[in-house]
Amino acid sequence: MPDLLSEITRAARAYYAQADAFPRTATDFHDWLATLPVARRATIATRGFAASQAEPDFLRFCLEWRGYDMWGFMAKHLSVEAFALWEANGEFNGDLPTDSVSR
Repeated sequence: MPDLLSEITRAARAYYAQADAFPRTATDFHDWLATLPVARRATIATRGFAASQAEPDFLRFCLEWRGYDMWGFMAKHLSVEAFALWEANGEFNGDLPTDSVSR
């Protein structure tokens, strides 16, 4: 399993790195906030736009809004076993931190 976890982490990091190709905007941030559950929305809004730039969920929202589908990316970049593990566990980001992605 550790090798599968490393594979998932590398692929997730590569997926999020695509966000470097475009700026995230305040509009992106507010659109994303509107999709969050109320309690999480309040927490994220308090942290603010600047502090959310590396938030994996925010990056995924921005990427998918621009047509960069994570499911398709991971299917293409993971082995069958790693993809099954990724999918079965809620499309997790391997061992990346839950609140920030360093690219």
